Amino acid sequence: MAVEDSEGPEAEGRSGTAGERLSTFTKRNILLVSVFFLSNLLTAVSTLVTAVTVLRESRTDWHAAEYRKLSQLRAGYTLEKFQKELGPPVFRRALDSGGPFVTNVYRPREQYWVEVISDKNNAARTYAVTTCDPSFHPEFLYGGARKGRVVLNENTLSDVLPSDEQREESLKIYFGSTAGSPGAVFQVYDRGAASAYRQFAWGLNEVCPTWHSKTPGYDPQASWAGWYQKHQGQKEPPPGHSFLAEELNEGARPIMAESVVNTYAESAVGEILLTYYPTQIGVERLVVQ
Repeated sequence: MAVEDSEGPEAEGRSGTAGERLSTFTKRNILLVSVFFLSNLLTAVSTLVTAVTVLRESRTDWHAAEYRKLSQLRAGYTLEKFQKELGPPVFRRALDSGGPFVTNVYRPREQYWVEVISDKNNAARTYAVTTCDPSFHPEFLYGGARKGRVVLNENTLSDVLPSDEQREESLKIYFGSTAGSPGAVFQVYDRGAASAYRQFAWGLNEVCPTWHSKTPGYDPQASWAGWYQKHQGQKEPPPGHSFLAEELNEGARPIMAESVVNTYAESAVGEILLTYYPTQIGVERLVVQ
């Protein structure tokens, strides 16, 4: 008498390989497998999207947006315009020289300062930007019909103006007699109607603890302080510390070629920058410390 195979088809399925059992399961549960597949696909897509987003954000250069914002602001605009672009000021005080003028200091990012001196109508009489970060390079156009450009942390005092104009320009230089006194070196550009009756300035502001140089290891601040002490002579008190082109030929030209500009400023139409900045341009170190 034949002995029946006690294992049968079900036993055969149980004794098959894992792959065979999965195949059998898949055939019997096609809907469940489809849901499982779609779930894994969605998870994979979501992970990929997240990874791409993180990568894109890590590579997004926020500098471009800041450069565009700063280049589009102008002296003469209202404080409301500056606040819309930069947020509320972090410092505000009456201007030391008196009059109905208020100094407004903004710091949208740690890489730079913006100072606006406004009048009683909340109009910006001046607009100044200072950056101490050597990797931050905002660009500004100066002049009227004949426009030049200033790039902070890139241009030196020697190369903002064309060489033929530079030889005719003076510098405002001031260092106090004590170590804690502010120091500044800057150039004021004014061509009357040719500069649309605005004044422009660029130079070095002591709010930056380090004045960067074109050549690594060079110290522009120490060089300017030494040159100033040697050449100030009988100069009048500020704002009389203006050194003419021929005086700058006495050893200042090499320092200018090393001194990388960290500050830009401009006036509203018809305004004189030295009225508001007799010794230095831009934010004051003692105000923001």
